[in-house]
Amino acid sequence: MTSPIEPTDPPTVPEYPQLGDPSFNTKAYTFGSSMAAIVAWIAGAVSNAWNNALAAFEAAAAAVAAAVSASTAASQAVAAANFKGEWPSMTGPLNKPACVKENGRFWMLLNNLADVTTSQPGVSADWTALNVGQVSARISANTSAVAGVFYIATTPGITLTYAGGSWTADDATGGRNASGGGCFINWGAYTVSGETPEAPMSWPNRGRFNAVYDGSTFA
Repeated sequence: MTSPIEPTDPPTVPEYPQLGDPSFNTKAYTFGSSMAAIVAWIAGAVSNAWNNALAAFEAAAAAVAAAVSASTAASQAVAAANFKGEWPSMTGPLNKPACVKENGRFWMLLNNLADVTTSQPGVSADWTALNVGQVSARISANTSAVAGVFYIATTPGITLTYAGGSWTADDATGGRNASGGGCFINWGAYTVSGETPEAPMSWPNRGRFNAVYDGSTFA
């Protein structure tokens, strides 16, 4: 990781003489002779600013990666502590706290159930999607997105596709292009902030996005 560099003090700029100064020639020569050092300092300051901006960017990227890892660990801990199994295979009563899996998603129970078979996750208000952060997944080939996953593209030119009919309100998604080149996002029939995006949408290197489906559009 790039280390920040502390800037140096600028060189002293000699006096620029006024016309009519009896020492004009000497002072003007001294002033002109100092320009090489001043220009060199300015060039160094520009390089230093670029280096420090790069260091700040890398530190921010590292912080994001750490946050994603922590979020993933939190999701896994919550699910593991209260996971009861696949919803279609369950019968009988089910009480809080409980987590089940249905249609590829994990769901948290909000209300005690006398019969779990009468309350389907994603349909009944007894359940809410378990969105304690997002699980991350590195992708190196064309991929169909699923809810709750933060995608990290590692190969240039691949496409992340949002298939129709598989998203419900409050489903979260996101991604970061770490491939070193351009990738693409295909939103299919979905809109983004109510607008129809280009198909496919360009996903530039280092480009990052987070979106939540509100039931009609990603925003």
